Amino acid sequence: MRKYLMVASASLLALGACQPADESQSGPSEEDTITVYTTIFPYEDWTKKIGGEFVEVENIVPVGADAHTYEPTPQTMIDVAEADAFIYNGASLEAFADKITSAVEDHDVVTLEASAATDLIANSHDHDHGHDHDDHNHEAEDEHDYHNHEGEDGHDHDHHDNEGEAGDIATATIDGLADHYHSGDTVELTAQSPKNSDHWHWYTLAAGGDATDPDAWEVIPDNHSDVYTGTAEEDGIQIIARQFDDDHHVIAESEPVTIQIDDHEEEGGSHDGHHHGDQDPHVWLDPIRSIEMAEAIKDMLVELKPEQEAYFNDNFETLKAQFEELDTQMQEMVNDASVDTFIVSHAGYGYWEERYGIKQIGIAGISSTDEPSQTQLVETVETAKELGLHYVVFEPNITPSVAKVVQDHLGAEALTIHPLEALTQEDEQADADYFSIMENNIETLRTALNN
Repeated sequence: MRKYLMVASASLLALGACQPADESQSGPSEEDTITVYTTIFPYEDWTKKIGGEFVEVENIVPVGADAHTYEPTPQTMIDVAEADAFIYNGASLEAFADKITSAVEDHDVVTLEASAATDLIANSHDHDHGHDHDDHNHEAEDEHDYHNHEGEDGHDHDHHDNEGEAGDIATATIDGLADHYHSGDTVELTAQSPKNSDHWHWYTLAAGGDATDPDAWEVIPDNHSDVYTGTAEEDGIQIIARQFDDDHHVIAESEPVTIQIDDHEEEGGSHDGHHHGDQDPHVWLDPIRSIEMAEAIKDMLVELKPEQEAYFNDNFETLKAQFEELDTQMQEMVNDASVDTFIVSHAGYGYWEERYGIKQIGIAGISSTDEPSQTQLVETVETAKELGLHYVVFEPNITPSVAKVVQDHLGAEALTIHPLEALTQEDEQADADYFSIMENNIETLRTALNN
């Protein structure tokens, strides 16, 4: 049987003397309560529902924050080390998870990687729109000229030169990107293309730069080959490669790659969590897989407090029935839909396609910090027009500027969908839980899938 729980052998150093419990209280005393820290809201909510009066649960990612980019404070690290359990998603969702699990190795903290309790689907980071676009009409590109640069050889290398002269722009690939770098490491990338030309240019976009601003992209001087060699100096910088023909028209363009710098790695350690790997981490959006993860949480609580096994089991069965009802509601909504595709600002909804057949057109990638290329934006607009889609769905905590660009070009209405990683202030005020938020998502999809 797969082992989900890892318990360090050493005991936590003794803390200050505890205050005596109030014997007049009818509930469990403080020493009878399991203290649990979580990284995303669903696990906080499920743990509270299963553990009831025997757990104290806190989510370490603040309200309104993004688990993809959050970094824990030193005090948070101390708090988790003094807790009974730490639940995180895994699958490279939280960049900080390895840091915390390493920090609590010498303490009696049970750590649970929730996503390991179920099977995961492949990452959809390639912006697959589900439609073939080998013969693009690039009429819209004059409105999406995000990488217009005056090359150092005096030629204006922009997308306007392509139209009607160079034919279709092929997709180039970039090989050689490392999982992450340390500051000062050499970065060596190689571009490949089906087109026959050895004339290349490389462009960079500073971390946090606006991909829609032509002036934000900088051409790398004195580099006309298919090989880029540079130094890792800035975390989050993006790089693209473009291939030109003899008339200086763009004939191929790569998707951007991001240079990830990790200078916090312990000797012999590993921090793979700075960006998503080959699996989609947003597994809590699938009600059926959520049952398996909730059961892993229940098993963890039983391990920590075996005398309450019956109580935890009863609460889990109630939670399981709610997941099954939610699954039924999702399926009924899809059965009544007139289309099966929606445009969303962040491609984090692949589990709905796998379970229910709902196809997403993600403007940003699998991580909310990914930025699409110009070619991807044009494809998104064209695909949406072909399918007659009239809505663009945004997330409450993240509104990429490029998603607004797509909305404006389509004249589409905006809807809101909730990824559930973290609550908003409005969610807290409304005392929202996992199921109320998911039911709101169903209503959003009901609108988006019925043009």
